[in-house]
Amino acid sequence: MKTIDKDINIVIEICGSAGEGTISAGEILSRFMSAQGFEIMSFDAYPAEIRGFGKCVAHTRVSSNPIYSPGKLADVLIALNDNHAISQLSALKKGGILIYDSQPPKPHEEDESVVARADAETISYGVPLTMLAQKAAGNARGRNMVALGAVTALFHLDRDAFTKSIKDRYGKKKQIVIDSNVNSFLEGFDWTKENIEKEDTISFHGVTPPQTKAEQKREKLIINGNQLVAKAALDADLKFYAGYPITPATKIMEILSKELPKHGGTLLQTEDEISAIGAVIGAGYGGIRAMTGTSGPGFALMTEFTGLSVMAEVPAVIIDSQRGGPSTGIPTKTEQSDFNAAVFGGTGDCPRVVLAPTDTQSCYGATVLALYLAEKYQTLVVILLDFFLSNSIRNIDAPQKPAPDMRHANIAPDPADLADYQRYKITDSGISPRAIPGTPGGMFFATGLEHDAYGRPNYTDKGHLAMTAKRFRKHASVLAEAPAPMISGMAAGDWCSNTMMPEQDTGGDPSGTGIQGLEEGAAGSSPGISDNDGPQEMVDIGVISWGSSAGAAHEAVMTAAGEGISAAGFSSMMLSPFPKKDLAAFAGRCKKILIPELNYRGQFADFVTTIIKRPVERLNFITGRPMAAEDIVEKMKEM
Repeated sequence: MKTIDKDINIVIEICGSAGEGTISAGEILSRFMSAQGFEIMSFDAYPAEIRGFGKCVAHTRVSSNPIYSPGKLADVLIALNDNHAISQLSALKKGGILIYDSQPPKPHEEDESVVARADAETISYGVPLTMLAQKAAGNARGRNMVALGAVTALFHLDRDAFTKSIKDRYGKKKQIVIDSNVNSFLEGFDWTKENIEKEDTISFHGVTPPQTKAEQKREKLIINGNQLVAKAALDADLKFYAGYPITPATKIMEILSKELPKHGGTLLQTEDEISAIGAVIGAGYGGIRAMTGTSGPGFALMTEFTGLSVMAEVPAVIIDSQRGGPSTGIPTKTEQSDFNAAVFGGTGDCPRVVLAPTDTQSCYGATVLALYLAEKYQTLVVILLDFFLSNSIRNIDAPQKPAPDMRHANIAPDPADLADYQRYKITDSGISPRAIPGTPGGMFFATGLEHDAYGRPNYTDKGHLAMTAKRFRKHASVLAEAPAPMISGMAAGDWCSNTMMPEQDTGGDPSGTGIQGLEEGAAGSSPGISDNDGPQEMVDIGVISWGSSAGAAHEAVMTAAGEGISAAGFSSMMLSPFPKKDLAAFAGRCKKILIPELNYRGQFADFVTTIIKRPVERLNFITGRPMAAEDIVEKMKEM
């Protein structure tokens, strides 16, 4: 036996056809690893068709240290279907491990066998998955459990604990289903232990994840971004959700359809996205917190109504979970190509707030913050997720619920205001006292027309300028409450998420959004960062990222630093208004700038160059996969 690794940082992929239990096996593996105390990040790739038989891949990264990205290549590939697994071999590392069915239902031609197509350096373990499943349960449906049994034996995992994870997963099923899955798992474990001679170095034996006593006591959630958005919305007193089903945002509506009525709220499934945003604006006008969720095609349909939200100053929140586009595009692949549409889309000068969570945890904080900002600033707020953030699963600390002032933020008129109520009163902050319909003395006009302070149509140039300036002034006020940008590398210290973890200093803010307790910053600069923050000396490469690519960028900065490359990273959850002064200060200390993102033209890079007034290196992918830290490091070495 070779020397065994004592630190764990591996990627395991399970590849099969839809209907073969690929995704459920990946879920069981992830939950087991989390229960053992390891960090996990997993996501699934599957066909766009509702009932298809295409390729499915369950991708899980497991580590005894913090994880910031899913990892590009697999250390282990479990082939439940040779046909599909052959095309997945390119994602297996050189010298990686292949577990395949040595006795498939039908003999393969040599060129159709995954083991025959594997690289000569690949360590291949043939396990009779089909035969063992038949032996355990009388059918081949348990092949995925046999494979998990083989993994458990090969890598010295806890058999009894894994058995419990399987029982937990199928606990609500009939006993025969539980028994067949457990028996298939045990057959795979026993056969592998007796028949396979280990040639690889991966072992979990004796590996204890570093955890403090406080960490061991914390409740861990195994959850994805869509689930966290729904949880945050409920915790932040959402009372109305309208939507039309669309991948990858549908899960938010599915969860809220069950949970929102329990919290005194209402969910409306509309005939299309236009109706959904119209209903949300109507609910916001009526004084309740309202939200909708969609993807790129649906967001395009909402564009006219987004202008109404801004002009009439009605709170509205839109979740846009991006996918491959344009048009219907690639529904089940990730992309970051709605940046321009979210930040600049619409007619006229149409300021809106745009937030982009950078990891699973920050999906919660971004949702709480969006509902708060929409209500307080009486405006449209867009949250940019993507397929990866919506669906990737992490084990995270349970977020703290938002404080009362985060759940109720409307600035209501006082008696003096109601004596001569001006709904769109010109103020220094841009925020006008907002009367909810039915408030005595609070009657006003609200339309999509330009208006005076009372809401009556006003088409004069002076009036239009005053109201436009008022709407834009709110941007400066919003930025003063924004979470600080994330800085990593060099003298900046450890990377700090936009949504602070419970053990971090949140300035007395139980929501974890980092809003309370922060000093106000100047317009164009967020609180919590100054010209003295970030890298304190010139670095060779600054990596500026956004959204789901931020984790990979941070990991790349750390990796590059370990290889002697002077680097630092910058990312902001707040895309509009953007902390331009912070970005300029950061870029001023970087000799070269690299911007990685998941779209073809480099939409964010185009935006950044207008701020820092200098050329940047771009790293653009539209592969449908999340950004990989390895690709960023490779690009940094080329610069």
